[in-house]
Amino acid sequence: MKHYLLWPVFLAMMIACSTDKPAVEIVPYPNEISVRCGNFDVAGADFTYDESMDTASLNVIRNFAAQLSAVCGKESGIKPGTSRKGFHFHVDPALGKEAYTINVTKRNVKVTASSLNGFNYAIQTIKQMLPVEIYGKTAAENAEWTLPCCNINDEPRFGYRGMHMDVSRHFFDIDMVKRYLDIMEIHKLNTLHWHLTDDQGWRIEIKRYPELTKIGSVRNKTLIGHAFKSSGYDNTRYGEGMWFTQEQIREIIDYAAAKGIEIIPEIDLPGHMLAALAAYPHLGCTGGPYEVWGDWGIANEVLCAGNEETMVFLENVLDEVAALFPSDYVHI
Repeated sequence: MKHYLLWPVFLAMMIACSTDKPAVEIVPYPNEISVRCGNFDVAGADFTYDESMDTASLNVIRNFAAQLSAVCGKESGIKPGTSRKGFHFHVDPALGKEAYTINVTKRNVKVTASSLNGFNYAIQTIKQMLPVEIYGKTAAENAEWTLPCCNINDEPRFGYRGMHMDVSRHFFDIDMVKRYLDIMEIHKLNTLHWHLTDDQGWRIEIKRYPELTKIGSVRNKTLIGHAFKSSGYDNTRYGEGMWFTQEQIREIIDYAAAKGIEIIPEIDLPGHMLAALAAYPHLGCTGGPYEVWGDWGIANEVLCAGNEETMVFLENVLDEVAALFPSDYVHI
């Protein structure tokens, strides 16, 4: 009789467990995820990692441990080795570059990946399962700092996952570019296509040609509204000091690389070059005069392909661009 009496209790436990499973909202959604009953308390949980881990991967783990400590109000230690409690980050060379697995139990969280992108994407997934205060900088001790018990197996479907940023027409300073990269990181994007030059402004320092930023970064007016629906201008100079030094470019490249993001620079040619022609009019087909364009769309003026100095100019510009960017590609 006692055995029969246990069945209602067991069924009640099963029903309670199934209804208590939290909805897991992750963008992009993982390939495979199964949620179980129970939670893991992350506040004050210690971190361990394999000693074979590369420096870049270890840095993102350290940053996550520090961020978790700050927002939870409890210190999370971090050291090499393994533990049956807390977070453990395990290196598995057999996994793809951007693949990862997460196993959350009531006692621990095991993250497995092969390199930076996999570990970082796992951390981004974990952060999305935590309270939104994880993205803040101040303590939120009253938030529910737990993770649902679950198994996650994930790897991006597409190798190239990018965003485009045009700083030529509308300038974004170094802090905004970094913020853009932060948002890309959260969504596991791996390539920033950085549009640095166009008819409306030249935004990258080229040491051989200082007039590109001195003159080519500033336009005297800007069209108000849509290119095909407006003829009015604001008649306001735009672009004073709005360009990146090569040191700033390197800072942004390093900032992106630490997140596993590659930056592809865009240097448009032979068209889209009014900003350059305003600075060096002898490179044009007519000799000018030229002015940094205040319109949208594409100007008719182009670099003169029949001028040998044009070829020298382009080689010198692209030499400096290629030396700055480790990307395999330069968009022209």
